[in-house]
Amino acid sequence: MENQDYIICECQLEALEAFVSSIEPVFEIKIVRAPSICMTMVQAEDAVEYQPFYLGEALTTECELIVNGQKGYGICLGDEPLRCYCMAFIDAITQLKDIDLSKTYQFLNEQARLIEEAKKIEYNHIQRTKVDFKLMEQD
Repeated sequence: MENQDYIICECQLEALEAFVSSIEPVFEIKIVRAPSICMTMVQAEDAVEYQPFYLGEALTTECELIVNGQKGYGICLGDEPLRCYCMAFIDAITQLKDIDLSKTYQFLNEQARLIEEAKKIEYNHIQRTKVDFKLMEQD
């Protein structure tokens, strides 16, 4: 799935944890690198000369697993060890061959829908706070 990392980072942690816990027992999981906090340089690009530069450092959590022989990697912003583990797990299983991923894609699609709904609600709340200066001039 194209935006699976975004979905995993933005979805509710409880739903993600419940989903991973429900399918985890059927896989052989080996932790290569347990979720750990680190600092990651954030790179950007100059809009004029298109030269890369570093904005600074960001606190991230990294994890690496091997699931049924397939390596999976997770990295997310902040101190999120559980989310990072789930990201690495889903990264690994989506690369496996000969397994049914319908439940995984169903979960990711449902979470993407919920994220979009939340974004629309937030957008509508923001729109209600905008001031229309043309209407204010008429008074």
